[in-house]
Amino acid sequence: GGGAGGAGSNSGGSYNPGAGGAGSTSSITGSAVTRAGGGGGSLYGYFGNNTGTGGAGGGGTGGSNNTTGTAGTVNQGGGGGASCYRYNPYVSTNDGKNGGSGIVILKVPTANYSGTTTGSPTVTTSGDYKILQFTSSGSYTA
Repeated sequence: GGGAGGAGSNSGGSYNPGAGGAGSTSSITGSAVTRAGGGGGSLYGYFGNNTGTGGAGGGGTGGSNNTTGTAGTVNQGGGGGASCYRYNPYVSTNDGKNGGSGIVILKVPTANYSGTTTGSPTVTTSGDYKILQFTSSGSYTA
C-alpha cells in the first residue's frame, strides 16, 4: 500500500490490515493538492469487517469478507483497494479495485501561452501562469 509520498503501514496485528501510504502534495495549480495515495490493504475478517484505509491523495479502501474495496479517486492517480478471500465459496469473490486515473498538468508563463490546445483541458490562471489540466486525451502547442 505504498503511495507516492510514503510507505504504507503493515498489518496492525490480528484482523487489522495495513493502510495505504500517503501521496505527494503539489501546489502546481496554485493550491496544495495531494495525489497518488496508496490503496488500503485487506485481511480476512472472520471476526468483523476489517479494511485498510486508503492513503491520503485518493487511495481506495481495502475490502474484507463482507465488503468490497473501493477504487482510487478519479484524476488523482491513487491505488485501488486490495482484494480479500471470502469465507463462503458460494458467494462471488471480493475483487480488488482499479487505481484512479491520472492527470497531466502544464504550467506555462502567461506571456508565453499560445492558447493552442486539443481536447478539453481545464485552463486557469494563477499569478503570472496559465495552468492546463488534462484529464483525458489532448495536446498543447507552444
